[in-house]
Amino acid sequence: MSGRGRILLIDDDEAVRLRLRDLLERDKQYDIREMVDGRAGLAEALASPPDLVLLDIMMPGMTGFEVCSALRADVRTREVPVIVLSSADDADAMVAALDAGADDFLRKPFSAPEIRAKVRTITRLNRFRSLAVERDRFRWLLDHSQEPLIIADDRGQLVYANNPARELFEFGAGEGADIAQAFGRHFQAEPAGALAAWREKRLPAGSSFTLYQPETAQVAARWFEVELHALDGAGGQTLMKFTNRTGTIRRELEAFTFQHLITHKMRTPLNGLTPVLEYLDAMEDGADPEKADMLRMARQSADRLEGALLAVLRYHEAVFAARTASGAVVNWRPLLEVVSSAAQNVGLQGRVTTTALAGSVAKSEMLEVVLGELLDNYAKFSDALKVGVQITCSAVAGRWELQLFAPGPGLPPDVIARLGQPYGQLERNFSGEVPGMGLGLATARTLLRARGGDLQFSSGLTATGLVSTVVLPAHLVQSSV
Repeated sequence: MSGRGRILLIDDDEAVRLRLRDLLERDKQYDIREMVDGRAGLAEALASPPDLVLLDIMMPGMTGFEVCSALRADVRTREVPVIVLSSADDADAMVAALDAGADDFLRKPFSAPEIRAKVRTITRLNRFRSLAVERDRFRWLLDHSQEPLIIADDRGQLVYANNPARELFEFGAGEGADIAQAFGRHFQAEPAGALAAWREKRLPAGSSFTLYQPETAQVAARWFEVELHALDGAGGQTLMKFTNRTGTIRRELEAFTFQHLITHKMRTPLNGLTPVLEYLDAMEDGADPEKADMLRMARQSADRLEGALLAVLRYHEAVFAARTASGAVVNWRPLLEVVSSAAQNVGLQGRVTTTALAGSVAKSEMLEVVLGELLDNYAKFSDALKVGVQITCSAVAGRWELQLFAPGPGLPPDVIARLGQPYGQLERNFSGEVPGMGLGLATARTLLRARGGDLQFSSGLTATGLVSTVVLPAHLVQSSV
């Protein structure tokens, strides 16, 4: 066994302490700490539990009996062995020491061979017990982990696998399987040479790599991050932890594919459609009114399609935009410009009135998406197209609030409470439109919360209608006042 035993010696007699230190240091197996009274010794034991306590009984202030009882009462030291040292020669002292929780009793003056033998035996047994307890705890954690876990020996063979790992890599019962061979049945490594580097000990502990299972007709592709952790004192064994990254990678792939298709497959032909329609409209002589109406409808549809696609791109950019790097330049945009752009995108240009909206905002793409979603709902479910939407800006308790309001039907409190929750929508009750996914307000709220803000809803105080409050953290808004 590696390491040195830690012994705490508590005795107010300096001569005894010197004698014990001289005897025990001959073995060169122990680190010895000395305390001259019971209170100091107890504090030291609780702060750093030793492998063994050598404890004098008769000490001023706090006796050895009291120290021993306190050690046994604390969860940190209740298992630490205690040998009581005393010059008392009566049996009552020995019984009292054992009743207080001592493991053994030695009378002063003690025999050097006896105390060295007792210390050696007790420290060895205690360290074995501590290792067994820790091993049992470690094994319990492995067995109950939901993530696949494997322990491999220095030859790359299986020592242990919990149930998720046995199912994932199809390990049979027992040990000794070649781990790299088991991985290779269904998975591939990224980078390609990672498994070979690990087997040849060219991949140090603390490293990580990826295992992925290509898509088949039966199963979808899967990705696992593999982390390597060296197990101290375990003969070169390595703990391998597998974290399922499939969901994260799929989302990244879907986001990339979506943006690529929108940008390159749809936007390019759309850019060519509008000029052609404008040209045909200019060439129209007006002789055929029906033809002119159809051409005008085609132009309007093209404009609406372009606006919808641009809104989707803005939405996607706001959702998947990378975080601003530390020290990067932050682009500020006037709040009024953001509100005007959002209103124009949903057909409410000229229908939005603002109060105290001076200032600039960072993350303007995100805010434009949020405001666009809110204004679009006001256009559908309120009198906004007739009387407009009112937006007020104010600083409240270290943050900024944009309050949006338009007169409209009153909503029950339980309906207001559901606003902003995933899949909660009003189209079915109010407009008769085909229900969509209902994720607009939920995503708007998520965007704000991810940046330290929020989205809240309440009833109007002075008129029937819904109040939407966009909360922005102070660092995203610059006041021009």
